[in-house]
Amino acid sequence: MKDALRIVGTDDPPGVCIVDDVQGVQTRLALPTVPTLEPCSADRFAFPIDAAVRLDATEVRVPHLVNVIVRDADATIVAEVANRGRAAIEYGSYTVEIHSLSVVTYLHVEGRLVVGADGGERVIAVGDGGHVRLGVRSRHEHPAATVTTTADPVDVMRALSTLGSALKTTSPERSWPSLRGHPPFVELGDRLDGPSALLDREYTTTLELPPTFEYVFPASSLAYYLDAEVRPGETPRLLLDGSAYDLEAEVDYETAVHRTLRQVFLLDCVTRTEGYYPVELDVRARLERRLDLDFADLYDRPLADRTAAYLDVPFEALADELPTWKQTADVAPTAEHVAFLPILAADLALVRCPPVRSPSEAEVPAAIADFFRTESRRTDPASVLVRDAGRVPRTRQGEDAAADRIVVPPPSETIEHTWIGDGYPVTASKPTIDACKRRLAAKPSGSIEVAVVSNSPEMRAENDVSDYYGLREFVEFDVALYEDLTRDELAALFASGLDFVHYVGHVDERGMQCSDGYLDAGTLDAVETRAFVLNACNSYEQGMRLVHAGSIAGVVTASRVANDPATRVGRTLARLLNAGFSLAGALDIVSTATVTGQQYGAVGDAQLALTDSAGGTPIMADLDRRADGRYDVCIRGYPTPRVPLGTLYTPYVGNNERRYLNSGRIAEFTVTRSQLEEFLTLERFPVRYGDALRWSDRLLADGFELDAE
Repeated sequence: MKDALRIVGTDDPPGVCIVDDVQGVQTRLALPTVPTLEPCSADRFAFPIDAAVRLDATEVRVPHLVNVIVRDADATIVAEVANRGRAAIEYGSYTVEIHSLSVVTYLHVEGRLVVGADGGERVIAVGDGGHVRLGVRSRHEHPAATVTTTADPVDVMRALSTLGSALKTTSPERSWPSLRGHPPFVELGDRLDGPSALLDREYTTTLELPPTFEYVFPASSLAYYLDAEVRPGETPRLLLDGSAYDLEAEVDYETAVHRTLRQVFLLDCVTRTEGYYPVELDVRARLERRLDLDFADLYDRPLADRTAAYLDVPFEALADELPTWKQTADVAPTAEHVAFLPILAADLALVRCPPVRSPSEAEVPAAIADFFRTESRRTDPASVLVRDAGRVPRTRQGEDAAADRIVVPPPSETIEHTWIGDGYPVTASKPTIDACKRRLAAKPSGSIEVAVVSNSPEMRAENDVSDYYGLREFVEFDVALYEDLTRDELAALFASGLDFVHYVGHVDERGMQCSDGYLDAGTLDAVETRAFVLNACNSYEQGMRLVHAGSIAGVVTASRVANDPATRVGRTLARLLNAGFSLAGALDIVSTATVTGQQYGAVGDAQLALTDSAGGTPIMADLDRRADGRYDVCIRGYPTPRVPLGTLYTPYVGNNERRYLNSGRIAEFTVTRSQLEEFLTLERFPVRYGDALRWSDRLLADGFELDAE
């Protein structure tokens, strides 16, 4: 990992740029003068790091109002600074943790220390001739091993028992994403095989389940988080050091498993405030008033004993405090899908095995069907410009036809929804195992390269998305606009190793429209583009072919889309991806913002994000104006692989310094106009205001007028 992290000096402006080639992200810090960087030892830092340099600087500026924790030589917290707070610390030796950056970043300081704020920047100043060292660590996690299993459910149970080996601790601290680690891969083979250290180890807890995939698959995330042995049993139950918890006693099995995971995770997040990070966590204050739990005592208990104490709390007593979960994954219970389980477990996904249903037109959501019916009643259908060039795809037979069947998974209450099975899901993403592995192994480098391809003259209005990509300070984008590419030129573009291609044009059964015909993605030998948007009618099949040829993920449609709404969706997607949302998070927002947005989905690994959010976790705000002239602001968080479940978020609204869990509804505030304007200037993020999706910078520029585009 040390070779993948680079710390380089910059002269315009003076500072350092931390480049993580594995994650494909950069972090910039500003300095008073152009630095001279000297590699140094990591021994002085309180935590593990991958690379370190000595800085000849008396001041370090972070271009965002990030939280900072200062620890002494014993790793004891001596100061914590949030929002626009300030701390002055006497001469000594300190490790300074800088939070919410794309790379884990520390300073080691010997001297007098002042931490403050200057506008929207965090300023760390060192006095008395002190010395400053910069240490960094990548957030990247990759499975350290692979376990092979047969299709026998009992062997699969043995393989899933290895997932918890990736946990770096079984204390409540494992609710921090950086202390969980990615579980080993699991692959199908002709025998059960893997490192003996994984297959023959001792376990902390036990899950006894009937040996069928319908019981085994949904338990994968819980087995991982509880470091559990998964073994056959007549009835599903969780064994904790002599105590047994029936997983079908009060609710159905899947619901019980999901409740157990969510309850244990939440209470771990609260209990960990007794450990290395005794922050003021908002949810702890509320739970302490209703639960008879001694969190200081719980922190030091063994995992099984602590978990038993958590589960003695009735679920209803804390159900309203559970964070909105990140992902639901509907997985067809067949052996070929075993390989997905470690990847879903790493995301703590709620895995379900719904009955496989024969799709039919009646299952298509009414909102999508009504869109076309409304258009046909309102105007001549021939006058509605759509993106399929007016062609009707030919009837296909066999595998292609089966793959294109529309299916509607059962609804979920999570931010993201994944479908792993036959057919193309409406309102859910469809991954492939190869795409998921490519995301984990991806090693982008340098600037983020984006190509906007406009291959249809009547769709030129969407060309302005090239202005939205790269609309970020301190993040280097290289955006190019192409018009009327030929088939060979478009094929070369997909093979050129770009980070993202935003295609605008017609798609039909022949492929993607080009100036000299249509390019079928199925004819491409290799695709090196990491991700794409095919903003065209019925682009699902071409998108899947791009993924099968080597891309990681893409946004596609499964139906006809009218041109003007599609242009608006394309612009919104560009802004969301630029703001650090994953493809899955971006689609969640566009699907709730407009009816047209419900016609879009993802293929490949929709967890992919082009860049990180300026504030750590990508957010959206719901805004309402009160009769007294103040505003109600509800902030919603969208976790990504870079800021997973368990990360903290501090809204810099007014004087708030409380911490919140980063998923779903984070917090609500009532603010004055000036406080709101100050919040909106911190970064660009989507704002739902007056039933319209706007952007923080445009709201300010437009003076909160809703009719301004």
